[in-house]
Amino acid sequence: MKTHILGAALALAMLFGPATTPVAAAEPPPDIASYRIEAAYDPVSHTITASETATYVNRTDVAIPDLVLHLYLNAFRSDDTLWMREAGPGHRGFSADDAHPGWSRIKSMRLSDGTPLDWEPIDADATLIRVELDAPVPPGDEISIELAFEAQLPRIAARTGWAADGDFVMAGQWFPKFGVWEGSASDAEVGMWNAYPFHANSEFFADFGAYDVTVTLPQGWRIAGTGAQVGVPLTNDDRTVTHAFHADHVIDFAWSASPLFRTLTRQAGDVTITLVYPRGQRSMARRAMVATLEALELYGSWYGPYGQGLYDTLTVVVVPPDAGGAGGMEYPTLFTVGAYAGAGMPRCIRILEVEVVHELAHQWFQTMVATNEAEEPWLDEGFADYSTARAMRELTGGDVVTCGGWTLSYLGMQRMSYIAMPRSPMAGRAWDFGAMDYGIATYAKPVVALSTLERLVGDDAMIAFLRAYVDAYAFKHPGAEDVRTVMVDTLGEDHAAWFFDGAVGTADTLDARATPTNTGTSAATREGNLCVPVPVQVTTAEGTTSIAWPCDGPLEIDGDWLTVEIDPDRTNLLDPNLANNVAQARTAWAPVLGAWVRTIRALQSPFAGGWLR
Repeated sequence: MKTHILGAALALAMLFGPATTPVAAAEPPPDIASYRIEAAYDPVSHTITASETATYVNRTDVAIPDLVLHLYLNAFRSDDTLWMREAGPGHRGFSADDAHPGWSRIKSMRLSDGTPLDWEPIDADATLIRVELDAPVPPGDEISIELAFEAQLPRIAARTGWAADGDFVMAGQWFPKFGVWEGSASDAEVGMWNAYPFHANSEFFADFGAYDVTVTLPQGWRIAGTGAQVGVPLTNDDRTVTHAFHADHVIDFAWSASPLFRTLTRQAGDVTITLVYPRGQRSMARRAMVATLEALELYGSWYGPYGQGLYDTLTVVVVPPDAGGAGGMEYPTLFTVGAYAGAGMPRCIRILEVEVVHELAHQWFQTMVATNEAEEPWLDEGFADYSTARAMRELTGGDVVTCGGWTLSYLGMQRMSYIAMPRSPMAGRAWDFGAMDYGIATYAKPVVALSTLERLVGDDAMIAFLRAYVDAYAFKHPGAEDVRTVMVDTLGEDHAAWFFDGAVGTADTLDARATPTNTGTSAATREGNLCVPVPVQVTTAEGTTSIAWPCDGPLEIDGDWLTVEIDPDRTNLLDPNLANNVAQARTAWAPVLGAWVRTIRALQSPFAGGWLR
């Protein structure tokens, strides 16, 4: 068992930032959905009062007949909304407070020329509204609307709201926001808004654009947000301060504020990292900064530069202990931690580091590549969580738990989750899954499947595939078929076939079994229709031979064999039961061999780390 512990010198060096080589920025994506927002927050009533100018550019070949906007906060306005019913008594382990709901209300809306606009809810909870237009927006044209709105933030249960007796706010999904217009170049009569009512499992999908946002807060409050602060905060006559932010080429804008915030700042090449944390949590903040710096360098070496060189700020928010529901969430150039890693958790449990490297991975797969998290959630969460398992292996030796002689890797944790419910396809819309199988389908199973693919093709080939995917589809909203195309091009059709046709698209499972027969032979059989190409190793008195095992049926072993072992290198982590992969011949050696095999199995359990690194 290999253990990797950061030495003091490395930790200090990382705190002051790794040396990185500046890289040329990628070609910026075209703006589609851009926003100018002026907002003021009242920490007593927990309300945001704002004006917004939202501009949408029609970059499809289809005229846009109307507009669709998300009002996400309306999901929290009562206990009978769709979101609340699906979430049940708790969401990600945190419960909503019926006495402190959230909602979003549009007070007025007009075109930029002053023409008033009418709107109506699409769903029963008004998390989506349709805006009528007198004339469609032609291909290549843009439309700007001006609106005034008020947002009531809930007490934090999921991602957004207030906590710490009002001294902490996390504003996520807080403003009226366009859906994604999708038109078909092959059929000029077809086009539609990609936008759904807000479901408990679902996250988000949005177009890229520019954001200019001001937030007015009481004096003494500190703020962190997407993009970069611009200019000097403006002190107003009413003892408030207005803070201005700008962000380019992003799909969302989130901010967090508190009078209790403290700040750590470090430089990593061209990227300025700002970490804000509540008073009294400096130890957690320093750990989070070290993990951020390490993982930023690691992901850059795997997937290309952060933001393809277009982003130069990264903000990390450590949430207060009573705001766990806001932790563990990703936004463009900003993420939050602290959902499951409270200050009282022992250092031998590295859940804080897991949170950091997972949320940072989203900066590539959610923020930059920007897949549709509602329709194909595994593309974002799955690749981010696979990156987490890989990063934890590189940065800490693979162990998340190292307590009292027990060790557990992140890959081991996710394999244990997968084994509990292996019959979950990865493909599916977020709301097609229940709370439990959503976690398996979008997190655990992708980690196990992608780790299996990595073991089959090797580390270098796996990184080449992922780098090719990110390079090809940065800022382009790819789907599963696009990922498959890159996999075929880089790793071959055979791997793409078992991965997508089996692990992604079906509930098929695989339990490979090696069993002796009454005739003295041994059979290698598969229980289930999933097939991963692994060999069978046969040991005789003369030595060991590896035999290919095609997917067209069972394999029978004749002769004077001593052991038959399926997948001896433990490549196929999708096999939920590895204990039955070995058969011993009925000979005088069987007790000795059986004891040896049982010992090896014990050493290879998820709790022991080892091969699950």
